[in-house]
Amino acid sequence: MSDLSAPPIGPASAAPAQAGAANRIGVSIGDIRACAPEDLPTVARLFQSAFRDPASEAPASLHSCLRELFFEYPWDDPELPSRVYITPDGKLRGFIGVLPLRMSFRGERIRAAVPSSMMVDRPEEHPLAGARLLRSFLNGPQDISISEPLNPLTQGMWERLGGQSMPTESMEWLRVFRPAGFGLARMGERYSAARVLRPLGTLVDRAAASVAGASLQPCGKMPDYATEADVSDDVLIGHIAELTADYELRPEWDPACLKWMLAHAGRNAGRGTLFRRMVYGHNEIPLGCYLYHGRPNEMAWVLQILARPDAVGPVLDSLFAHAYRHGSVAVKGRTQLRLMDGLLRRQCIFFRRHSAAVHSRNPQLLAAVRSGEALTSGLAAESWTRLIGDTFS
Repeated sequence: MSDLSAPPIGPASAAPAQAGAANRIGVSIGDIRACAPEDLPTVARLFQSAFRDPASEAPASLHSCLRELFFEYPWDDPELPSRVYITPDGKLRGFIGVLPLRMSFRGERIRAAVPSSMMVDRPEEHPLAGARLLRSFLNGPQDISISEPLNPLTQGMWERLGGQSMPTESMEWLRVFRPAGFGLARMGERYSAARVLRPLGTLVDRAAASVAGASLQPCGKMPDYATEADVSDDVLIGHIAELTADYELRPEWDPACLKWMLAHAGRNAGRGTLFRRMVYGHNEIPLGCYLYHGRPNEMAWVLQILARPDAVGPVLDSLFAHAYRHGSVAVKGRTQLRLMDGLLRRQCIFFRRHSAAVHSRNPQLLAAVRSGEALTSGLAAESWTRLIGDTFS
């Protein structure tokens, strides 16, 4: 059982106004505190019930993932802990994970944080628990809070607490290569029996291709000067700083942290193999890179695309061609303002299912995000974590 004597959350390094708000929260509710390792079995059961199968026990792999993310993360910060909601009778009924993030804005180091997996048990009995958890997080000492993806309910909470939605980062894009295979892959996510129909889907897509010609296949041609290659983590990490240098607001990843994150993302069995790819130009100058999860006959999930402003096209063409060659039925990713024109030119479909949001008291940080001069998705948010997409079987 959770210990109510644990100290409540109170951001020691917050500005006076922030500290006052946090103190008022602590006095008025007294039921938000830092998550402790001994809370993880309850948090795992809550996660299993909220996001997976409530009829099944939380598997050991989920327990270890939660411990890894929220207690072994390389950028762990004791002033930015994950939080739990405790009822008056001492029961843990809510959780919000926190991933601290080191960023720079115009060359100056700032503090950021990403919330993860906010959930409340029996929300009808605790209707304000989610808002209390989110308010406690937003009142922390970070300069900026970044979140994606958000469902409509959580987006509304962010906006009521002073957060702002990011329209250009709130859409998803989809490029379909094999329509019948794509439909069956989507059915297979809900009904495993649909997977036996994949051979039929392959036949239908071959017939459709003979009628439609090359319209469904990736049609972009890489420039003669461009080359592409699978690369190791070390090679990829060596180029990421260069490819993100022109963002006003960006993560200040160090090699150890990036390697840890990539290793974590690579174990996402629900999404498939994690491909790490570079695109080079003349004299082996890096034009861009991309990371995506994929396996044959299923949809590929893009984790990150980074490209020089003049090389977005070749990088997208490389991604689509590689995913197509490896049997993906479609590719899906989240939008970034810098990629929009290139995606529109390549027959991508755009839709919104979840939103992205940001919260900061610094108007310059908010302006950088709205103008597309901030890197706030993929490896800079929470999409790399196994909590998104893994099956934990």
